[in-house]
Amino acid sequence: MTRIHAFWRKHLHHVCLALATLCTSAWGASAHHCAPASGPAHWQGVVTHYGFVNQPLGPFEPKQLADMNTIRDEVFWDQVQRADGSLQIPQRIDAFVNEALRQHITPMLVLGYGHPAHDQGGKPRSAKALEGFKRYAVHVAKHFQGRVRHFEIWNEWDANIGGGAAGDPDSYVRLVQQVAPALRKVDPKLCLMVGALTPAAQFNGWLDKALTQGLLKHADALSLHTYNHGEGRGRDTPDSWFKNMQWFIDKELPRYPFAQGKSVLVSEMGWANHQTGVSENLQAAYAVRLRLLSLALAHQTVHTANPYLGHWWYDWQDDGDDPQDMENRYGLTHRSGLPKAAWTALQELETALPVHGSPRQSRTAQIGSVGALTALRVDSQSQALSPQHPNLLTIWHPDNEQAKLTVQLQEDAPRFSASCEAQKTAPRRWQITVSAMPCWIQLSQPTGFEAFL
Repeated sequence: MTRIHAFWRKHLHHVCLALATLCTSAWGASAHHCAPASGPAHWQGVVTHYGFVNQPLGPFEPKQLADMNTIRDEVFWDQVQRADGSLQIPQRIDAFVNEALRQHITPMLVLGYGHPAHDQGGKPRSAKALEGFKRYAVHVAKHFQGRVRHFEIWNEWDANIGGGAAGDPDSYVRLVQQVAPALRKVDPKLCLMVGALTPAAQFNGWLDKALTQGLLKHADALSLHTYNHGEGRGRDTPDSWFKNMQWFIDKELPRYPFAQGKSVLVSEMGWANHQTGVSENLQAAYAVRLRLLSLALAHQTVHTANPYLGHWWYDWQDDGDDPQDMENRYGLTHRSGLPKAAWTALQELETALPVHGSPRQSRTAQIGSVGALTALRVDSQSQALSPQHPNLLTIWHPDNEQAKLTVQLQEDAPRFSASCEAQKTAPRRWQITVSAMPCWIQLSQPTGFEAFL
């Protein structure tokens, strides 16, 4: 998880109704087969690490409460292929897959990491190792056929994790070319994701070379790890992430071979609240903003050649208790399983968003600016689905500062989030506080950004 190159966004200018970006589209209009089969048409998930031997299964129900519809986890090669060469899926892997499905959560499985019987446990590069990895991958796909449809081929091949030194683009493209067609024969309806590279790959030429060599030829989707922590003030926020993703999907990806029709997913993104990272409260604000901006990006790109289909927060639970270790503090929950502020904030947001259901075209999103502030609106197009509060208006400070703002509404009883610190100053008029944590307002009728004075 090295740092991502962030592209400085243009400063938002002062005009009460100036829309920096307008992205209105039907929620769920994408027909891409990597998208969810039901409910909202993009993924809102977490990385869980149940594939690790020492990771307890833990509860699944809380994930559903915050509208998490997917988990990303691992099925390690060296745990499936035994010393005698036989292949067997560990029982605990079956257990978490079955429990996720029981809770209507879609598992996405990572195929990866080295095996001591092949290439000294490093990344599979030799013909024998590639054949061995393909055999393992096919076995996993057959074992989970009918239960798991989404597979990611390796995790961060460009880093020195998962077996040996960092891999080069040539060897990763060869791996995908060997494995993806074999998986397709198991089930043509599989969603095969490639990439899952460190953020550095997006600006040091690694991803460019892999895409140029045809990385996407046998894939359905490109997955990215888009961490931007440490990039400096204004470049390490969810708002910067949104601008970078817009640029990549609109300007960068379409110029590569085989990119047409391939979706984009972010299989790792998050901020850690370790000693030199963000605070727990800022982590919570960023989680909520990422959720809202991810929603907006999905809406904005739904009818494009490369639709964005969602993200997996890294990760569900802290990996350890060391407050100085960044890797220990990415979780939405503590190591004990108790929720952090981020998890609580996401749950509260989900109670405010207009409900989803059938038809899937029932929600629209619009993002813009109010002076230097970011505003986002989500509306339900079906009164039957959200009879009381079908509309949500949100606003926050992209630079994590604090400001006071007056909001003039057309109704008497809107519901404000606690972060708004709303104080009524006149009939249908309130003063609110805008800060790093989005202030959201539930409304009974569509209300534009002109409500902010």
